[in-house]
Amino acid sequence: MICNRCQTEISADSKYCKECGLYLRKDVEDHIAKALLYRIRGGASGLGNALNELDEALKIEPENAEVNYYIGKLMHDDAFFEESINYYNKALETIPEWADVHFALGVSYYRLCRVDEAINAFTRAASLNPEYIDAYYFSGICYYHRGNLEMAIEQFEKVVHMAPQYGIAYYHLGRAYSKKKLIDKAIVALEKLVEINPNDSDAFFHLGFSYWKKGADDRAIWALQKAIDFNPDDETAKDIMKQWMREENGR
Repeated sequence: MICNRCQTEISADSKYCKECGLYLRKDVEDHIAKALLYRIRGGASGLGNALNELDEALKIEPENAEVNYYIGKLMHDDAFFEESINYYNKALETIPEWADVHFALGVSYYRLCRVDEAINAFTRAASLNPEYIDAYYFSGICYYHRGNLEMAIEQFEKVVHMAPQYGIAYYHLGRAYSKKKLIDKAIVALEKLVEINPNDSDAFFHLGFSYWKKGADDRAIWALQKAIDFNPDDETAKDIMKQWMREENGR
């Protein structure tokens, strides 16, 4: 017997696929399919109907990992983070090595600013799936929040190595390098970001500061002007530009 989702071979008497968590009972699958359809339609009624379908599925299979996972996602999407954590943990009681659930659990912990628990969940997701790029990214965010710049840099470096177009990771990597006073590396990361997104005013703003710290005044002024061009309402950038120009003219 083959799982319809991940194509893993499973025994005929299996209740669920141990590889991807798909439950094999037709009635449970029907409730899940209806719930997903309701959620796609959106709105308060869509959420309510989706939850009703998943509740019916749980009556059939109370330990159904997939159903608990989907309820957790619905709870998270509507900012019921504590509830989402409870459902994710129920899913993990059945399938403890489901990387996606560990990742989702980490995001809910992160939303509640339970950073250490979030790091543990993201780390577990990455250990189960070493290609889980978003797990490394969110780990980096959490480590940065904690002030552990070394670990933040390590995580962001993994992200950009695995996904060279992951622009936002270059932003946080550049900021972490800058805080560590690794200015040359910060410049490289932020230059890569503006190459990926040449309209990012915030990236140009921080790139300008990195150039300024390095003593590359002309490049700093150029980058800050680009930030102002893309965001004319940035009064902070304008004030800094005036200050820099006064310093330049005073030399």
